[in-house]
Amino acid sequence: MTSPSVTTRIARAVRPEEVVYLVAPSGYPNYGDELIARIWLSHLRRVRPRATVVLDCHTPGQAALLLRDANPRAVFTDTLWRLAEHGRAVAADEQTDEKVDPQRPWEWVARAAAELGVAPRLGEGVDLLRRASSIHLVGGGYLNRQWSHHTGIVTAMAAVGTATGAGVYATGHGLLPLLPQDEWAAVVEALRGFDVFDVRDAASLAALDGVALAGGGSPCQTGDDVWLDLPSRGWGDRLVEQVRKRRGGAVLPDDGVVVCIQSDLVDDFAFAGSTGIDALAEFTAATLDHWRVPAERVTVLEAIPGHDYAVVKRLGDRLAGARVVPFLSVWRDGLPIGQGQTWLTTRFHPHLIAAAAGDSGAAIVAKPDYYGAKHQSLVDAGSRWTVVTDATVPERPTGGGFSPDARDRNSAAKVGLAERLYPPRRLARR
Repeated sequence: MTSPSVTTRIARAVRPEEVVYLVAPSGYPNYGDELIARIWLSHLRRVRPRATVVLDCHTPGQAALLLRDANPRAVFTDTLWRLAEHGRAVAADEQTDEKVDPQRPWEWVARAAAELGVAPRLGEGVDLLRRASSIHLVGGGYLNRQWSHHTGIVTAMAAVGTATGAGVYATGHGLLPLLPQDEWAAVVEALRGFDVFDVRDAASLAALDGVALAGGGSPCQTGDDVWLDLPSRGWGDRLVEQVRKRRGGAVLPDDGVVVCIQSDLVDDFAFAGSTGIDALAEFTAATLDHWRVPAERVTVLEAIPGHDYAVVKRLGDRLAGARVVPFLSVWRDGLPIGQGQTWLTTRFHPHLIAAAAGDSGAAIVAKPDYYGAKHQSLVDAGSRWTVVTDATVPERPTGGGFSPDARDRNSAAKVGLAERLYPPRRLARR
């Protein structure tokens, strides 16, 4: 292999390779989380084509497979997630003399991320993190009481930014239900090291009232990160063509229903004397019965594989003959949006994406203290969907989703924020 020329080596020394560092809960997989990561990776491919883009996530192997086509310069690791997990699970690090305070583990996580040698087995990852020009916690609903150990990720990012001068960002976050008092205080303190902290709902922004960021800035609200690059019609287009061929040119009927019902985080849901998964299954059946939708006009989608099929299995014969689309098909081929179907879902991102395509739907709030703010944020942003908060079977919605103006307004806000974080750079002539 030919060694770099003297000119090339000097250029690298004067202008070292840019490292853009993303942090995300990727690889589970979860359709919304994976989509947000893919959107940012693709965006950076366009505006930072020569940068090394690191995606630090909890399951980098699976994330690398799911996202392998999003950015050819992507590197997948789990440095911050492993540090945060260690801080939660262990009171002392056997590899060093440092002790982890089990009451305040996020302090150790911050030191371990900012200083080489505190977690020596992760030295290569920590060194890469410390070379980043920016560190960006991409959006989602994972910084709250449900996953309080993620506090360490926030404190670590702030500590690294302070130590190295890297820009520190967070975009599109939902903070409800709020972290426990000590963790919340640690996050608020860490935000002094963030240059940008953006949320997706009004309740999260209100919780940050009076919080000062680096340089005296304030948190902002531009909605969910998916607004940066809304998915286009995919799997639905191919389905329409298949139906046309099968029916001799007839179009897909506009009285079908797409169902995406979860089985995780549903213990608080109650209906007809039942709770949890059983209650959601009964509510789904009651809604389809009320709407007079036979099984052959139902399409079942998985946003999280396995989790979004448990309720359907409980319905048994009620959905015999329904079309089932597994997660992998949804991920590869897209959601069946913009085809005149009505949606019935507990999931947030199917609500956002289908409503942005103009589809009507009903969103079921399965866990009020978590999903309530999520679905309400879309209504506040212009979604005309019905949001079911009291387990009352709704009438079938017919009002559509977002208007074109509302869709464009929401997208413009997120695009504007992205341009602020990553201004496009002209490629130097070789």
